[in-house]
Amino acid sequence: MHIMVIPSWYSSPRNKVHGSFFKEQFKALSNSGEKITVAYNEIWPITLIGKTHEKRKINFNIEEGLRTYRYKDFNYFPKNPIMFKSFNKRMEKLYKEIVRKEGKVDIIHAHSAMWGAIAASYISEKYNIPLVITEHSSLEYAKYLKESYKKYIYEAYEKAACLIAVGNGLKTELNQYIDRDIKVIHNMVDLSLFNINDKMKEDKVEFKFFSCAFLEEGKGMELLLKAFKEAFKGQNVTLNIGGDGSLKPLLEKIIIDLEMKSQINLLGALSREEVAYEMKNCDVFVLPSEHETFGVVYIEALACGKPVIGAKNGGAEDIIKEDNGLIIEKNNKEELVFALKNIKKNYYKYNKDNIRKNAVFNYSEKVLVKNLKGVYKKVYEGSTR
Repeated sequence: MHIMVIPSWYSSPRNKVHGSFFKEQFKALSNSGEKITVAYNEIWPITLIGKTHEKRKINFNIEEGLRTYRYKDFNYFPKNPIMFKSFNKRMEKLYKEIVRKEGKVDIIHAHSAMWGAIAASYISEKYNIPLVITEHSSLEYAKYLKESYKKYIYEAYEKAACLIAVGNGLKTELNQYIDRDIKVIHNMVDLSLFNINDKMKEDKVEFKFFSCAFLEEGKGMELLLKAFKEAFKGQNVTLNIGGDGSLKPLLEKIIIDLEMKSQINLLGALSREEVAYEMKNCDVFVLPSEHETFGVVYIEALACGKPVIGAKNGGAEDIIKEDNGLIIEKNNKEELVFALKNIKKNYYKYNKDNIRKNAVFNYSEKVLVKNLKGVYKKVYEGSTR
């Protein structure tokens, strides 16, 4: 079966890890025997005019084993619904080029409504190809969503032969906008880097917490810093935080004001290998973010056998259970202080081998591929009747 996959965001020279979980999923499907072709409308902001020397229009490369077609060009109509017509035309050119070189497309699988699924629904309807949409993002918290865009999103959702949400919290949100069946299929997590560190000393003196996120509003980092001070000031307990973002200078100031520089470290942006190192060498992972549609970092920590602390943010509820961590109400410092103290006190009650085993059972490549192949089979057979 030939599946044309359309990510709404993807890697580029300016952000090499953008959409890495899309690429991991596409590679998993390709390795399972499906023919996968990536079609990506790489949208450049007009602020890059005169600053980029990349080739515009259609580009083809084999990227990490994936046959990848990109349409690279500027968004000449930013914040104007006219841009959707432009995106549709670009996607149609990509589609025709793919059919010419790769053969007939059996299924289109788009990831997130903005901007990929909107153009995907146009191609699906015009060329009578069944469409699967996986939504990864919340519309409620979407940074660039204008009211005038919503009708295009809802139309794409309605036209899909199968609409998938990556978590039950996101499914509940989507059902506020559209009345249709929505299937929940969690993202896979590439667990090859994330495993238990058997060399970690059980009798070590220092207790280590780790957190990792984009340092932006809504990730709960200010709350975490203040709660951590209240829980462990002056104790042999440390908190390492990976990630970069616009809030980093503010967080640095808060750490100084709290007089916690000896216990809290901002590590900056980390590679996946560096994240894996920190996960394997900490005792507990904590991220009290206000909103998550899924929560990959929680699962990466669980795959390393670490208990986790999260908040009721829409994604963590599917992942964090009694046997692998603690979940608190979001924006609740008192509950976070209690959770930090409690998980340290009861750390050795958590079974690291069982934590990892359950993470692999629920979120491995094998599970995702099986679920998606079931969707493809049902959608394709329904289109050929």
